[in-house]
Amino acid sequence: MRRNSRHHDSGAALVEMALVAPVLLALVFGIIEMGYMLRDYQVASDSVSDGSRVAAVMGPDMAADGSSPDFHIIRSLREATGSMGADWIQRIVIFKADRPTGGVTAEEQVPDDCKAGSPIAGRCNVYNDVSEAFDAVERGDITYFACPDSDVACSWPASERRNGPTVDAVDHLGVWMRVERPQITGLFGSSVTLEHASVVRVEIGALTG
Repeated sequence: MRRNSRHHDSGAALVEMALVAPVLLALVFGIIEMGYMLRDYQVASDSVSDGSRVAAVMGPDMAADGSSPDFHIIRSLREATGSMGADWIQRIVIFKADRPTGGVTAEEQVPDDCKAGSPIAGRCNVYNDVSEAFDAVERGDITYFACPDSDVACSWPASERRNGPTVDAVDHLGVWMRVERPQITGLFGSSVTLEHASVVRVEIGALTG
């Protein structure tokens, strides 16, 4: 009887282990996946904040070497997203925003057409080939962003971003980014989409009124 009892207990333990193990593995993988996703979520959020600050400081002004604000915005994003694969970043939009009002998020200010990949004259520049734009900044190719010849940086050229002549005339602008982050384990889908935007006011220049 004792031998049969031991065999019974051993068999029951194996059955319990078989039932519990998948749940435990899913929990462990879920914790790993969530940890990496939260890290990348924060990286994406910080990146657009960094990019928008660069945009605010430069406003309509070119750098001393003739490079445009978009060159420096994209370079800032490349540096800030170094822990991500460049191919994860699906689209970057630099857009003219409205003055912030209560209840309207930065993401809600991005024009739908710009989010979908279509630039709007006087409203947004859209970078659909992010890897190409990153390559341009890494090799210091300022002509890629130079207007009027650039294919990507001239729908809303920096020269149209107002920093005066009055406080009320100063533009607000935003930087938006979509990241298609591949899942590590694949247990919870193949990828997750992260979208972040940051809106700031262009730093005020010389005022005349």
